[in-house]
Amino acid sequence: MAIIALLSDLGGKDHFVGAIKGVILSINPDVVIVDITHEVTKFDVFTAAFTLANAAETFPSGTIFVAVVDPGVGTKRKGILLRTKNGLLFVGPDNGIFTLVAQRFGVKEIRELKNPKLVREKISATFHGRDVFAPVAAHLSLGVKAAEVGPVLPALTELSPPRPKLAGKEIVGEAMAVDGFGNILTNIDHKLIEKFAETGNNLEIEMCGRVLSAKLVKTFGEVEPGEILCYVGSAGLLEIAKNLGNLAADIGARPHIKIRLKKA
Repeated sequence: MAIIALLSDLGGKDHFVGAIKGVILSINPDVVIVDITHEVTKFDVFTAAFTLANAAETFPSGTIFVAVVDPGVGTKRKGILLRTKNGLLFVGPDNGIFTLVAQRFGVKEIRELKNPKLVREKISATFHGRDVFAPVAAHLSLGVKAAEVGPVLPALTELSPPRPKLAGKEIVGEAMAVDGFGNILTNIDHKLIEKFAETGNNLEIEMCGRVLSAKLVKTFGEVEPGEILCYVGSAGLLEIAKNLGNLAADIGARPHIKIRLKKA
């Protein structure tokens, strides 16, 4: 059975997500639709790319992803299909949203969405998620081949992910995302933090104009409720959190803020 997984910044208040699903089900009523999230920070293409890559690695080969974080909708930016080397398909705007899945899974082919038979007859200038990406994905779920969606593109638009820097006795990094618990996911991977500090070390963290003290541990229960901690999360990246609290809300943290780590 075919799977279509959806990711967007459309939220749940309006009709948008329901309309996308309606188009898909009108073409293939038997497809399985999975919502990754529709709460990506509005217009934040990089956070969407990060979220998509971490979710996509758990899906089976053949899954079709529709990603709609598209501040350039209606402009000259292209709509594309990306097929990765591990057999996943990604449909959405060519605005960098597929940067990390391309890097993580490898690129098999990229095609521009140009076949008028695979999209809706009337295409809104502001809702390509419904009128272009959803119907293309639905047709792919019925067995339409990648070659049928349009011509090959030599490359896709890529973002330049921020990279952490080890500078002397500190690491300078950046927040990649803030999860629903208020935990702050950084771009500092486990290999870098393992070189910098050992489990049990106390770290000094500078972010949002605050200087915080946190212990590097394996999991939340190793510190008291209300204490700040650092740990390597499920994405293999350093996360900063408050045990049984919401650290991001407390200090006003959001994606893309700078973070400095020092040994206390």
